[in-house]
Amino acid sequence: MPAYIVIGAQWGDEGKGKIVDVLAEKMDLVLRFQGGANAGHTVLHGNTKYVTHLVPSGVISGCSMNIIGNGCVVCPLTLLEEMRILEKQGIAFSPQNFALSGSAHMVLPVHKYLDKCLNEKIGTTVRGIGPAYTDKVQRTGIRWETVSAGTFEAAYHEHLDLVEKVYAVIDKAELEELRRALPQLLETVEILKPYIRDIRPLLSRALSENKNILFEGAQGTFLDIDHGTYPFVTSSSTSIGGAFTGSGVFLDFDKRIGIVKSYTTRVGEGPFPTELFDETGERLRRNGNEYGATTGRSRRCGWLDLALLKRSCLINGFNYLVFSKISCLSGLGPLKVAVDYDAAGKAIYTELPGWEEDLEGCRDFNALPKNCQTYIRFVEDFLQVPIGLVSTGPDRNNVILRKALFSS
Repeated sequence: MPAYIVIGAQWGDEGKGKIVDVLAEKMDLVLRFQGGANAGHTVLHGNTKYVTHLVPSGVISGCSMNIIGNGCVVCPLTLLEEMRILEKQGIAFSPQNFALSGSAHMVLPVHKYLDKCLNEKIGTTVRGIGPAYTDKVQRTGIRWETVSAGTFEAAYHEHLDLVEKVYAVIDKAELEELRRALPQLLETVEILKPYIRDIRPLLSRALSENKNILFEGAQGTFLDIDHGTYPFVTSSSTSIGGAFTGSGVFLDFDKRIGIVKSYTTRVGEGPFPTELFDETGERLRRNGNEYGATTGRSRRCGWLDLALLKRSCLINGFNYLVFSKISCLSGLGPLKVAVDYDAAGKAIYTELPGWEEDLEGCRDFNALPKNCQTYIRFVEDFLQVPIGLVSTGPDRNNVILRKALFSS
């Protein structure tokens, strides 16, 4: 049973959606195992751009069962809105191709309000993700299974009563506004009710029938609540460990695929040893269109950090790397890669020659400029993990395949 997992190796925004979409055409089941609508995957099919935030990217291919796992937190209003946008683009949804774990937790309007009040200094997307995960860990959250059980309305009132007791930031007017949100939520969850499932039988059957399975992560390894640059992290396990807790099954992944951007970006606050504040950083931002799919925020840009990536490979056990956005480095002159840090935590660089040629759409490794080939091989040798695929542009066909992506 070939099983695959796709994980961002840096701080997210590495281009996971495109690779998931390529893989999904041969998958029977695609599962999103963590996170919420604070992440976005962009997939380009010809002239059509699809953006997903909660729905697994595999839904675009139309070939697989797509599951939102119990490790995710899901806003009913956001999910329904996303589904309707995708439906207008020709994507069909039914209980036969889409499921939502009843054990996943809800993101409610009160979580978004608390996020705005409590987490400004961390630089969150204010989508309510952190407070929703806080409720989950405190055992005060609301699971989607309450919709199936008919207890959601009572749980909503009970939850707001508890929030009123605990959080001084909630004023009476705001509380009444949150209570008035209930009718719309009731209408929304009723529409989504047919998709709520116990996902374990689905996964168990897929395993027993030797189906092709793909697990899809959101964000990146160094936003992991345990292994990331704490406290400037997300609230879930974005690394490979989260795949098991976020689905309820164990899989021996045939390919543990790390997505590596050919330079480094991050959004929000937090340390960034290779960040560039000069014209080179700005050119990277322009070349890579480094603006968030979810928030539109401009991303901080810098040189590739191999010391960081070495740790990511250790955490996730990657055995296949995808190198993305290599075309964005064209014309930047000499390129730097961080190979270590000094005692003060500053990056120690190795300099490599750059190239001028436009690489977008190139599909042959030998057709790449020699300096580009050297850059890719340097990264591969340093990390001791094969770079099996190089992405040379936003379209799903703009790839160079150096090592088979699919198992025979």
